[in-house]
Amino acid sequence: MGKTLLVVSDKGGVGKSTYVANTASMLVNKAKSVIILKTDKNNDLFSWNEKRQGHGLTTVTVYEDGNVSKEINRLSKLCDVLIVDCPGHDSLEFRSALTASDIMITLLKASSDFESETLTSVTEKVRMAQKSNSTLQPWVLLTRINPSKPRHIKAAIELDKLLRSDSVWIQPLKTRMSELDVFESACNEGAGVHDVCRASSLTKAKAQIELLAQEIGIV
Repeated sequence: MGKTLLVVSDKGGVGKSTYVANTASMLVNKAKSVIILKTDKNNDLFSWNEKRQGHGLTTVTVYEDGNVSKEINRLSKLCDVLIVDCPGHDSLEFRSALTASDIMITLLKASSDFESETLTSVTEKVRMAQKSNSTLQPWVLLTRINPSKPRHIKAAIELDKLLRSDSVWIQPLKTRMSELDVFESACNEGAGVHDVCRASSLTKAKAQIELLAQEIGIV
């Protein structure tokens, strides 16, 4: 049985699908079998995979289903990594997926109060789910950090320190994601940074995706 990675947020527009696409691309380029289960009504990942096919890239199977926990149990037996992309808000799909997943990541930009303030509600749902799914490993991924903006760096350091000060919080990953255009531009072409040969900050982008995958144990 493969590992199930759940990608969530209580706010839309945090970059979940971009992270999912780039991670799936990295995994298939490392000869891992990957399935994406999307639980929202957006067609973005279907469109991304169609573009992959059009460009002759290795395709990634994308499913859409409302019975999330049942599908997780079924699909995780068919691949090395099952990635579940949940809607950017509280939902039955979100709560159901928490009870059946191995790893959970919630993405946020530390410099955005709108995003960091979602951590309370996400943490509450995670701790409730862990009562029935004690093996769930939840993480906070600090993302879209612009190294040229001191307030981004300061906000990430302060939030990291706050979360580590109390184990009740979901703990932050050591790996952080920079605000790099190549993550999005690759997805716009039906690719991920591991499908791209030349681009600005490409080496850095690839390294961050790989380091994160190693840290959560999916490679």
